[in-house]
Amino acid sequence: MITNIVMDMATKRKKSEIRREEALSLAMKIIHEEGIHSLTLRRVAEGLEISEAALFRHFKDKEEMINLLATKVFDHYIVRESNGYEDVEAGLLKIMIDQFSSFQGTPEATSVLFQEEIFREYPAVKARFDERRHQRADRIAGMVKDAKAKHRVAKAVDPDTFALIYMGAMRTAVLEWRSEGCTSDLVSKANALHSHLIRILREG
Repeated sequence: MITNIVMDMATKRKKSEIRREEALSLAMKIIHEEGIHSLTLRRVAEGLEISEAALFRHFKDKEEMINLLATKVFDHYIVRESNGYEDVEAGLLKIMIDQFSSFQGTPEATSVLFQEEIFREYPAVKARFDERRHQRADRIAGMVKDAKAKHRVAKAVDPDTFALIYMGAMRTAVLEWRSEGCTSDLVSKANALHSHLIRILREG
């Protein structure tokens, strides 16, 4: 009897998790196609063909939905940099290709990351995004510092400045891709972009 109750509770919890993921995926799609101001709990509930009251079992309000959506995007679509890149140039290219591939696979995620309205309305989301951005900048700068210590990049290169330039170039490429409707091959742009940026490391 107790076993059946536990199994029933586990099944309900699993169904709840699936429903929440469905709601977050739909919310991301609405933001991507129509913008943040078109996102409401009612709109999501209608899309899932459930009552708004039922959706409130998963989210207490729109802000919680946005925060959970941001967590989903940060955890699943912002690529984590690996440690121990022996070759700084190959390591930087891998970061760019992996990130572009993630965005190309799920363009909707970029609408959460590149929509200033979200950051203005939800400061907590912006704070988490800024934290992740600083982490990536520090990781890239660290890679360049290690390479510089081994005399593998030009002496004149400033690691922190290079990190900002590299990340800025990636951001610009994604924004251009978004302006084209996310229809072109973003990943194919990585090698040419990377090659131009690497000249800074080689020449200073």
